[in-house]
Amino acid sequence: MNKGGAAVSKYRVLLLDADNTLFDYEKAERCALRDTLQLYGFEFTEKALRQYRQINNELWKGIERGELTLSTVQTRRFARLFEVMQFTCDPGEFNSLYIKELEKNVYLLDDADLVCAELCKNNALYVITNGIASVQRGRITRSGLLPYMSGLFISEEIGFAKPHRYFFENVFTQLGDVPRAKMLIVGDSLSADIAGGYASGIDTCWYNPKQQSDKGSLRPTYEIGALIELLDICG
Repeated sequence: MNKGGAAVSKYRVLLLDADNTLFDYEKAERCALRDTLQLYGFEFTEKALRQYRQINNELWKGIERGELTLSTVQTRRFARLFEVMQFTCDPGEFNSLYIKELEKNVYLLDDADLVCAELCKNNALYVITNGIASVQRGRITRSGLLPYMSGLFISEEIGFAKPHRYFFENVFTQLGDVPRAKMLIVGDSLSADIAGGYASGIDTCWYNPKQQSDKGSLRPTYEIGALIELLDICG
């Protein structure tokens, strides 16, 4: 909902995060890890999933801070997981197969297709995502959302990840003369989407379906619990 009262549509460009905003990334991640472990004859367990998510999330924070590269994270996460779970496997080889499985698993969140189909009638939609280009482009294409999009901005291709200012400067350069006052970023991550948008001087919409209460010092322009609420803001 709009914390400031009645919503007024005033945007020309919507910058939409992908994972856990348009896509159910947790489900895709679970399926990809399960299927890759089974390819190697390893048992998939909830413990393995929890361990992987904890390791992966910590390493991705390092990417957001500019401390780690994407290639480093891809292998290091599985090296750490195998050490904890006492699996014997080459982490680079495992990661390559995991990436292929992840690209296959495409699950849209509720109303994502409907909302994008409606919003693209009056707004230019762009996906802005941290991730591996082949995975993100493949999943967006398979999802059926690509026809609604005016473009894709992917951290691996840009060379910087959200919330880095160079990521957003690249976006603004490619968007040309669109005023920042006419842009809105929508995403689930406070540290990547909301912090990055705020620092870049554009309005922010925090997608918060789990109703988290701790925003720290950040004050998103809008907060929504369901994607369909975007139609009230930008429809």
